[in-house]
Amino acid sequence: MPTHRSQHHVPLVATLAAALAGTLFACVTQAAAADARGQWIGRTLVEGQRDADKTTLSLGAIDEESTTLELDTGRTCKLREGTYSDRGADAWSLHFKPTSGSGLCDRLSRGEFTLRAAGPRKLAFEARYPDGKGGQNKRNGVLVRYP
Repeated sequence: MPTHRSQHHVPLVATLAAALAGTLFACVTQAAAADARGQWIGRTLVEGQRDADKTTLSLGAIDEESTTLELDTGRTCKLREGTYSDRGADAWSLHFKPTSGSGLCDRLSRGEFTLRAAGPRKLAFEARYPDGKGGQNKRNGVLVRYP
């Protein structure tokens, strides 16, 4: 026996389906933004300088010593055994074990790093580290998830 459906139920079902789809999309987008694991590539620039440097960041699991940062300034600096932790609101802080020496890698390893979600598949990168002259460098840029 066929059932009779009123015309007024169709718009209600369509409205509910649209609301549910919007909510699911927001949840998926939020989950993707909140997971920073993976490889990120971009260019970062020290304030006051003209040339940006290729920057590659690989993030493993939170709080595990599996994070690496590679900075190509003409000479390659690669920091290993770093960790990152969640700061909430799609932000993370990075920490590396200090290296020995007086070059860029050593200064960078003692820096403070902050990552923030900057859109789909993008992280804003900020590092503050000693400049070797008693001051501090501030390096900024945007990294894109690869692949």
